Amino acid sequence: MKSSRRYNHRQRKKLHIGEYQELAFEVMADVAAPARQGDPEALLDRFLKEAIEANGLLMAGAIDDGQLSAYILLNAARGSVSAEQREAVEKWLQASGDFENVRVGPLRDAWYGVDQE
Repeated sequence: MKSSRRYNHRQRKKLHIGEYQELAFEVMADVAAPARQGDPEALLDRFLKEAIEANGLLMAGAIDDGQLSAYILLNAARGSVSAEQREAVEKWLQASGDFENVRVGPLRDAWYGVDQE
């Protein structure tokens, strides 16, 4: 959220701007052909346990028509996903062998999204 207006501490906190900005990222990947033969719920559960929860993150998303589409954010009341956490998720997806054509978006404002950049 960009504005020429100056906000006080309380307003910045309420609006999640400045030092209170929170970052998240998007992930998209195709499920590899061998993994499509298995249970997509089990694959998603493994991704959640090993890549998301292990890094202190939350995910909103699904595997649908052989494609993983997810929005990843920090599992905390306040805070941002770090570059290291984003990289760990990307490495897990690439190393798992169950996903191909992995696309991990940049860290973006979790409250105001890409329209405000």
